[in-house]
Amino acid sequence: MTKTDVDKVPEPTPMEETPKEMTVLDKLAAIVTEERASDSELERVVYSGDPSSLPQYHYRWKGKYLADYVARVENVSEIEGVLKVAREHNLPVIPRGGASSCMGSSSPSRGGISLDIKPMNKILEINKEEMFIRVEAGITFERLEDEIGKQGLTLGIYPSSAKSAVIGGWIACGGRGGIGTPYYGSLREHTLSLSVVGGDGAVQVVEGDEIDLFLHSYGILGVIFEVKLQVHEIPSAYKTFSYEFDTLENLCNAMVEVSRLEIKPLYLKIADEELQKYSNPISSGKFVLSATYIDAQNKVPSNELNSITEQLGGVNLGEEFSEKEWDLRYDAEFNPKEHTETLMFQELWVPIEKVYEMLSSYESYRRSHRIPALWFGMLGTPDAMRLELMTMINADQYLKFIASKGILHKMVKKAIKVGGVPYTIGLQNSIYMTRAYPDRLVQMQEAKEKWDPEGIMNPDRVTSCLTSFRRIDVLFNLATAFRRLSKYVGK
Repeated sequence: MTKTDVDKVPEPTPMEETPKEMTVLDKLAAIVTEERASDSELERVVYSGDPSSLPQYHYRWKGKYLADYVARVENVSEIEGVLKVAREHNLPVIPRGGASSCMGSSSPSRGGISLDIKPMNKILEINKEEMFIRVEAGITFERLEDEIGKQGLTLGIYPSSAKSAVIGGWIACGGRGGIGTPYYGSLREHTLSLSVVGGDGAVQVVEGDEIDLFLHSYGILGVIFEVKLQVHEIPSAYKTFSYEFDTLENLCNAMVEVSRLEIKPLYLKIADEELQKYSNPISSGKFVLSATYIDAQNKVPSNELNSITEQLGGVNLGEEFSEKEWDLRYDAEFNPKEHTETLMFQELWVPIEKVYEMLSSYESYRRSHRIPALWFGMLGTPDAMRLELMTMINADQYLKFIASKGILHKMVKKAIKVGGVPYTIGLQNSIYMTRAYPDRLVQMQEAKEKWDPEGIMNPDRVTSCLTSFRRIDVLFNLATAFRRLSKYVGK
């Protein structure tokens, strides 16, 4: 063989590398970009909690209480892509808006993908002739009101967490009672249509009675990405009146009488002295009722208000206090969080005639169990009030923590007994579905099979839960009993 022949011998062919299999994170990054997909521990923690900041041991029974991945979506195609990856890998998807609910509505229970819709925050259409708007579901109420207000419009209703709450999130959590609902009506009455990606991947426009399925659905059917809403002309001015009362009974009687007046308030709040201490720097140190009205001709029943409150021993707190109450309406329920390590919440929807009975029981429980607690109520309709009950605890005191949960559990049972229900369900209150919403439970189980047949959407809430009512009832009854006994041994 000559040198030339050797030179002609072909080089050995290099072995081809086996293509690397794409991980879940790779697939998510390919859909939403690397900047908006993550599996870092920091982002998983940030996108798995809510404002209550509960200690970690509270979540032990929930299994994987941190998301495995975070995906921040900007359009419907990205939502479809993320849900497809979730179905391929049998991963739960937890839709997440402002995460301002404190009942675990957007907190994982089995890991999975936290799907953040906040980047979808555009106003798509403003129709002043037909008085409606179309918006993406991730827009906050505060920004929405600011933007459409420039054109003389208002949605008129929004949650007290409007600074962070988004449209899609409040729909998913029910939108039943908020600022403006006693006057303008509920969010359901303003919702004309929804655009949704179901858990099965189908994109649909939801109208008519089917909209009701997505109110109080907590993301278990699919992802709401666009909403069409009725709007109103923005009022020229508002007028707030505030009164203090020495007794809870007089406060509640005044609230009932004011809610029955022909002219309905835009916003009516009652609060105990503890809540007022944290929510208004001009605190009176007593029970307070504040009512805000649209300040137009024949829209402010000032004479009737003064007459009702005077007969019940109420004292007018003046304009400065009242204006501050209206200005701080977004902060009332969150300010106490700055003054405690762990703030426990329970929200109840109660007939107004039963509010005094409910709050009297709560006052009694917190005294007998020596639990730092506070509350406020917000009129949702002329006939019902949303009660926000809170306890302020040190997370290191396990018995005290569980006892505070037990007190809130007792209040839910009492609410159901007097004709009320838990206001928000989420993860925390799904154990009450069979008792508080039996017909709704059956309806949602059927809808779940239709919209999310593979069961990937926000599991363990509404149609199922991780534990039983009976088990929780026994645990909390024991905890509250031990807490009562502890005062005799100095604990």
